[in-house]
Amino acid sequence: MVIDESSTPVPPSDIGAHLGQLLDQAEGTDVSFIVEGQMFPAHRAVLAARSPVFRAELFGSMSEATMPSITLQDITPATFGVMLRYMYTDALPADNLPGGCPIDMLQDLLAAADRYALDRLKIICAHKLWEEVSVETAATILACAETYSCAELKSKCMDFIVLGKNLKEAMFTESYGLLLVKFPSVAAELRERLHDRIYACENGTEATEDWGSDCTRARGGDAEDNAYNLMRICAAVQD
Repeated sequence: MVIDESSTPVPPSDIGAHLGQLLDQAEGTDVSFIVEGQMFPAHRAVLAARSPVFRAELFGSMSEATMPSITLQDITPATFGVMLRYMYTDALPADNLPGGCPIDMLQDLLAAADRYALDRLKIICAHKLWEEVSVETAATILACAETYSCAELKSKCMDFIVLGKNLKEAMFTESYGLLLVKFPSVAAELRERLHDRIYACENGTEATEDWGSDCTRARGGDAEDNAYNLMRICAAVQD
């Protein structure tokens, strides 16, 4: 086999850019979506190719199949606009914008991806939400993960919360209290994970740095702190 080192390199794919231009120019659109009074022209074939939900709506026996415009509920214009562009370009606009998507937008976008069976977009949103996890946001993001069946994101958030260095702060946030009320099963899972971590520390089977100053093998005052935290979660579950 002969390799010509001087051959012209293959340029990166630009189909996303071209389809993005098609969306922007609205050439050949055959359906429009109305979201809170704002209109979004689109191409049935593109949406059907990207989403089985849109395929059923636009080419199946549903009434939307013959409608020139479709009104959508339970989604904001901003979220639908980002999702629609993703369906054409396979990328989020925020990929090329400083600051990225705010957490609220990511959660709304994840919900939309779940609604329209856009699995790759759903995973992208889950990854980006994980990057935003902190003691202030962990409970909110955990609730989102539980709602839309994002198992990996849920597990990571729970592990983050039950870390001794995070638990004291996270458990006193308003979003943590709302999480326990709305998702008692998650509270039970948190209780179990916390119990397992305390047991691991007591038996020396878990690295103490994960618990920071709240672990040190769960002796003395630190053990009392951990027991108090565990009791608080148990009480929340029982309530």
